[in-house]
Amino acid sequence: MALERQCSFYRSCETLHVGRGIGYCDLDGDQTICDGDVYFCEKPDILKVYFLVQKRRKEWEKRRNVHSSGNQRV
Repeated sequence: MALERQCSFYRSCETLHVGRGIGYCDLDGDQTICDGDVYFCEKPDILKVYFLVQKRRKEWEKRRNVHSSGNQRV
């Protein structure tokens, strides 16, 4: 059984009564119907790019912090 990963762009919707847990996607400013599971995303390419950019940003910040902490003088 696959582990369900919740998407941070999922928003519950009080006006949609399509099913339990159905909401909309806040990604890319669109109103796509969504249940919050990243494995069943209607915009997988946009979601992958977003996560890739976030991962690279974290790696860059980590490298920047390592280099800046090594240059400190006491």
